[in-house]
Amino acid sequence: MRFGMLLLEIIILVILSVTVKLGLFDEINLHVHEALHVNSYAIQLFSETASIYTFVAMILIAVFVDFARMRRISMFTQGFVIAIIVNTFLVYALKISLQIYRPDAMHINTFIEILNVEAFGYPSGHTARAFTLATYLSTKLRIKNVTILAFLWALGIALSRIILGVHWLSDVLGGVLVGILSTHITDSMLKHVTMVMQRMLLREPHR
Repeated sequence: MRFGMLLLEIIILVILSVTVKLGLFDEINLHVHEALHVNSYAIQLFSETASIYTFVAMILIAVFVDFARMRRISMFTQGFVIAIIVNTFLVYALKISLQIYRPDAMHINTFIEILNVEAFGYPSGHTARAFTLATYLSTKLRIKNVTILAFLWALGIALSRIILGVHWLSDVLGGVLVGILSTHITDSMLKHVTMVMQRMLLREPHR
């Protein structure tokens, strides 16, 4: 991931966040919400495939498989864990700082409510996690069919959050950007760390 592209993604996220905070998305959010909102247990179940609990289970399974195969955690799993940590930090930082409510959320504005960040919808955590996973798989595996299926699933998650009425359109757009950005930040961080470690090894005197 080139620094210029990473910077562009950050700028786009900042512009979207400011636009949403200023209320410029309010009208289109309302129209989309009224047009798509339905109650569906099946969609709810599908949507929960991107819940934090599902992702914790994914990570635990990956760690178990790694230890069973090689007695250590693979670089692939380590990178994914870091990407999810970056993702979680960005999602909650934006939720707390912007405090943009979900559809039909109560506007109490108390300290207790601010601590309960789930009252805030921007960005969508489910969507962000889904796009983190899809982007991570596409960049690490580079298998066309896996990439297509992963992004179709991620798009389905984003749409499900709108259909269920738990997020605005702008929430899921923010989630898409955060998800992609989280993977690219992680990739850049790991490449930088690898380069630094290689330089340190080259500088060590031969014994």
